[in-house]
Amino acid sequence: MKNINFLKNNLIAHRGLCSKLSIENTLSTFIKCIDKNYIIELDVHILKCGTIVVYHDYNLLRLCNENKIIETLNYEQLSKIKIKGKYKIPTLEEVINIIDGKVPILIEIKDLNNNDYFEKELIKILSNYKGEFAIQSLNPYVIDWFYKNKKDYVIGLIILNNLNYKIIKKYIKKVDFLSINKNLLPVNYKNKLIIGWTIKSNDEYEKYIKICDNLICEKIL
Repeated sequence: MKNINFLKNNLIAHRGLCSKLSIENTLSTFIKCIDKNYIIELDVHILKCGTIVVYHDYNLLRLCNENKIIETLNYEQLSKIKIKGKYKIPTLEEVINIIDGKVPILIEIKDLNNNDYFEKELIKILSNYKGEFAIQSLNPYVIDWFYKNKKDYVIGLIILNNLNYKIIKKYIKKVDFLSINKNLLPVNYKNKLIIGWTIKSNDEYEKYIKICDNLICEKIL
């Protein structure tokens, strides 16, 4: 039986421990999480060349002022683009080398292609990683792939809204935990670990920690 208790050991930091001086999904914000012993939630995309990078949005406009879809670029092109004109978009390998098993990682897969290339490249990286990690995704294809091919991985289903929930409800039996938008809470699923997101105040924390096993938080950490 898989051990998923590490997902309850401490608060989960949304895209790292962010601040005005520590931008989301960058190496500096992950190092701050390690110092606090927080679980790190991060997002991954695969580039055209097969490199997996840590970044949240599909488009680079919000953080990089570049109206480009991240997955249409190769690593050489992306390396010339900086977050806020200053910070490098890190590869997943760079990130896990820094984390090095010191704290657990919750990895959200942003897969648009549904052709298993992303998943195969991801497990190449994670196969040699000794730290604790879990995979989560909104995409039913990702859930199916890991359920069939990597049953030893801890897998979670992200539930965004009621429409998304109705579509993917049948996938719940294939996962170890549910990562649920706070606006849909509470839910009652026996034998499923429940993670609520995204918690942005102390009041929200006090409210939702009573009905969830853990919370993905920002601003209050």
